[in-house]
Amino acid sequence: MKNFTLLFIFILTIHSFNAQTIAWSSDSEDLTGWGSLDNDGDTFDWGVYGSGAESFGFNTGALFFSESWSSDPAPNGTPLSPDNYLFTPTFIMPATATSITYKMKVAALDAGFFAEKFAVYVYDDNDLTTPETLIHEETLTAGGAGSAKDITATIPVSFADKTLGIIIRHFDCTDQNQLLIDDFEVSYSTSLSTEDNELKIASVSPNPFKDIVTIETNTSIDGISVINQLGQQVLKLNKSNIFNNKVDLSSLTKGFYFMNVKAENKTQSIKIIKE
Repeated sequence: MKNFTLLFIFILTIHSFNAQTIAWSSDSEDLTGWGSLDNDGDTFDWGVYGSGAESFGFNTGALFFSESWSSDPAPNGTPLSPDNYLFTPTFIMPATATSITYKMKVAALDAGFFAEKFAVYVYDDNDLTTPETLIHEETLTAGGAGSAKDITATIPVSFADKTLGIIIRHFDCTDQNQLLIDDFEVSYSTSLSTEDNELKIASVSPNPFKDIVTIETNTSIDGISVINQLGQQVLKLNKSNIFNNKVDLSSLTKGFYFMNVKAENKTQSIKIIKE
């Protein structure tokens, strides 16, 4: 994407997994691959709070913020007119995706100054000449403690079989306080229904794991692929590498992954954590 400043943080947590296959998700704890752009040039860019998300209704831990007002100089502070871009890590969307959904949570910091405007865009990282596609735009109508709301947007299916990136833009507002965002997820479904396309796996144990996991299912497993939080395939195993439904994942580094299990032309994705 355009020039932007990389952000770094090294905390890891987990958040919930839904019925669709997850292509990418983030709880704002690990910022590898994230970036930001202070497009208005006022030096007030996107930042990260290391804790406190739960007080606004997000999942526990870190969250992103962008300001439309600064407390300096005291006592009245300075109104800001932000045009700040936050770039997610890029990730691969499979060619088989027939519907793609983007989710995140958003809140305004201040219960009295909440009219923060934001927009969400999607783009193909391998085609930077085509403008980003707007998928959501909104001005918040409430703020303060417990005010986080769920945002759901449809990503055009034309982005299947592409390397996607998401942009969250804070703009066209002033003299409010802060926009807060967290709990990001992009998921997809295929032409088959969930019931037809998904395995019935009872459990994966242990989870978290150190080296080997056991998949509890009566079905013979044909293959497994492991996807990291950036949407990249980091491990692929075929039937000959799987013994009694036990899978050796010792080559993975510490962190969380999605393990896609395939059997009898069906798949199921499971979130796993390497200790």
